[in-house]
Amino acid sequence: MVIQDMEAAQQAVLGAMLIKPSIVGEILAEVRDEDFVSPTHRMTFQVIRTLFSEGKKPDPIVVLHRLGASDQQPWREYIIDLMDRTPTAANVWEYVPILKEQAKLYHLRLLGERLAQAGSLDDAAKCMADGNAMMVDKPGLRYVTMEQALLDFYDRHKTRKEYLTWGLDKLNDRLFVDRGDMVVLGGYASAGKTLLAIQFAWHWAKLGRKVGFYSLETGAGKLEDRLIAHNMRLDFGKIKRSELIEDDYKALAMASKRLIQPTLEWVPASGMTVDEIRSSALSRGYDAIFIDYLQLIQGDKRRSRAEEVAGISIGLHQLSQSTGITVVALSQLSRPEKGGDGVKAPTLASLRESGQIEQDADVAMLLYKEEDTPHSRRILHIAKNKEGETGKIYLAFDGAHQRLYESVVDAPAPRKRREPEYKQVQFTEIMEDPDDPFREKGDQHGQSQSGPAAAAGDPAPGGPGTGQQLPSGSPAGGPGADSGSPGSGGGSA
Repeated sequence: MVIQDMEAAQQAVLGAMLIKPSIVGEILAEVRDEDFVSPTHRMTFQVIRTLFSEGKKPDPIVVLHRLGASDQQPWREYIIDLMDRTPTAANVWEYVPILKEQAKLYHLRLLGERLAQAGSLDDAAKCMADGNAMMVDKPGLRYVTMEQALLDFYDRHKTRKEYLTWGLDKLNDRLFVDRGDMVVLGGYASAGKTLLAIQFAWHWAKLGRKVGFYSLETGAGKLEDRLIAHNMRLDFGKIKRSELIEDDYKALAMASKRLIQPTLEWVPASGMTVDEIRSSALSRGYDAIFIDYLQLIQGDKRRSRAEEVAGISIGLHQLSQSTGITVVALSQLSRPEKGGDGVKAPTLASLRESGQIEQDADVAMLLYKEEDTPHSRRILHIAKNKEGETGKIYLAFDGAHQRLYESVVDAPAPRKRREPEYKQVQFTEIMEDPDDPFREKGDQHGQSQSGPAAAAGDPAPGGPGTGQQLPSGSPAGGPGADSGSPGSGGGSA
């Protein structure tokens, strides 16, 4: 039985549910209220669904009882007619896709009427966003037994699975990113996250994927300059100063076909919302989109900043899951902390303004400098990887040609020896302290020191330089000192 129109599709699905109540649960997992555009058919579907949720068998008699008696609607004749038009429920799974397709077409026509009557560009944009959302197929519930899972496993692994590659061999070996995944690339300011994102986008475009690069911060001209420098190995400084020579332009002309063939599009996206990005990506048919960067997307200003960013992250995650578009969202990191050896390495907690970003990402990578110098190597830390291993990859930075490539040495740089800080030490004379534990007892009574120190000519206590008053008439050497002997401290003039 081939069903051509929307009315017949609605009748066929409802008739199958009445003829064979045992299939109602499976159909409810696939079909929704809005798939029945006729009020009468929708009401019947809602009654069947209510009975099923109550644990009651939705046979025709019970359904008729729930619909009730009405002079305006002869329900008995209606139910009989539904069952007559559907002689068997065997073809119900052919009816369901037709029902959904016809319902979608019906709603799109209504949306077209709304669009024709839109009073402003905002109203028109809302209509377009609703239309793009309708075009996305939302799969119904599916229950998989272990037997089915095993058979599915065999089917999926008969041939080698091809995942997205990144242009970096060490990254290809660790990441298993597929359509519909969300990747977060975080980085400190000037670490090179935009540059690395451009490299990834260009690599995917060269492989035949249609890529949209939504820039909410950097102008398209600046992105183009970086890409040309990267691809043509032209000096970035010469490009920025417009100092290209004739040979450079000849090289560009020779490579023009190679440069324009990949489908990579720049999209100035300042002020765009997640819904607007979604509509744009669907209308352009992108396989992957890059967003530079997440925190600049317009969110719900009525919420706190953390809630606003969390809502943006959830929206991007839903976009990737529902459309099958791979989303690479760049993210700022919180200001780096200073440690004993310089700037501390970032963690997932460094993703700025919301922990929801970490939760939504299938893969989260953090890019930062190994040392706090302009030409330092970069470290690409795979901090979260649902389908593989985490770890660090060391990248060399070629600023002149705007590229990051795998470092020959895949290990941390040896730590530089920290030179001790030399400070001048000052010595201060300590005046006599009566509590000095090293003073001899003889000192306290003004008697001369005995022993080698005194014999060597050291001044005795109370002698010159001590600041202690001597008894009048006493020689400088103290009682019993020979005033005429050399080195005694006294002597006649």
